[in-house]
Amino acid sequence: MRSKPWPKKWKAYNKTLEETEEVVSLLWMKYKKEWPARLKMRLDDMWIVMDQTTVYRILKRRNIRYHQWYEKEKKQRKIYALGIPWMELQMDTWYPFGYHRKFVIYSAIDDCTRIAYSKAYENANIENTKSFINELIKRYPFSIVSIRTDQWREFSKTITKYLEDLNINHIKNEPYHPEHNWKIERYHFTENTWEVINWPYLISIEEANYMLRNWLSYYNFCRPHTGYGMKKLTPRAKYLKTKDKIRT
Repeated sequence: MRSKPWPKKWKAYNKTLEETEEVVSLLWMKYKKEWPARLKMRLDDMWIVMDQTTVYRILKRRNIRYHQWYEKEKKQRKIYALGIPWMELQMDTWYPFGYHRKFVIYSAIDDCTRIAYSKAYENANIENTKSFINELIKRYPFSIVSIRTDQWREFSKTITKYLEDLNINHIKNEPYHPEHNWKIERYHFTENTWEVINWPYLISIEEANYMLRNWLSYYNFCRPHTGYGMKKLTPRAKYLKTKDKIRT
């Protein structure tokens, strides 16, 4: 039986510099919901070469993440990912400039492949919800089995009936349970921190949709995804890997 190693009384030759660890800490404070793999990519953009395992160890050593209460909370989460594309799309709306401006972004993401689509409108209402659903059907010419939404007014019984006419099941989350839509909520965070946060306040709907098209091209085709079940594949690559399972 191997004995436990003696405590080290000397400084490791390859220990990360304190200045670099401080950069990692500050980066985490700015992007608290991002995993070490994603923080590593941001460090690469800053010309700081570091493995994601080192990022994890720094955050844990400094007791700012992965401590006891964090691991306990993590065990209580129910994380899942469907194995068949288009079985369930999670759809939601969000207001990047707050409710005081007539500007809303409709977004949807496939539970399996994480292929996403977004479009900006002036208001969140029944007509715009129908328009966005038609956009989804046009963009993704596969049989969408179900769409999951919260219980906002723009996803009322009228939308449920509209989806039934299209042979799509409408799944509504229980009130005050945003964790049921956690993939689209996480996508909103990514969309904001990587793209929308750079937009001027007075951007027009047409300009916003042009920017969203460019962002979606990057997100769906170029950006490796570190989410559950993705294994650093892009959404497009995950689709190619699972397209044989699509139910027609």
